[in-house]
Amino acid sequence: MDAYQNQMKLLIHNLLLMILEPLDVSQEEMNWAISAQDSQSVLQLNSYPSCPNPSRAVGWRRVPSVEGAFVVNVGDLLHIFSNAKFPAVIHRAMVNQSEHRISVACFHGPPAESRVAPSSKFQKPCFKSLLVKEYLSLKYKHFFEALSLIRA
Repeated sequence: MDAYQNQMKLLIHNLLLMILEPLDVSQEEMNWAISAQDSQSVLQLNSYPSCPNPSRAVGWRRVPSVEGAFVVNVGDLLHIFSNAKFPAVIHRAMVNQSEHRISVACFHGPPAESRVAPSSKFQKPCFKSLLVKEYLSLKYKHFFEALSLIRA
């Protein structure tokens, strides 16, 4: 498992470099975003057994899968940092009527004590600056409204 997590950290580093490049952020902000030191990563294994009636699963909708694809969902912290240039997505898994499905998710973010805000390159920031742990608390309490609560 350690080898897998180490490879995921390397992949996260490389993905962040590619994602942030078009934002033209400062070197200091780039270092903050890609720093592995004190960052938080969680590996989540999900099991979705077959379901006799998937249409009864609440709030889920079908998204076509691509065989062998690697999916990267952008979360709220990157949404904030990119000033909404990279929109966060709400991910819901769809159960299958005939097949058991397994997914491996890796969540990555800056340390809880660090500050998240739109990059300084944006003249008109859409969001207020706040500690990551403050945002996570808002997200826990006001899931769908969290981003709107920190609008600048």
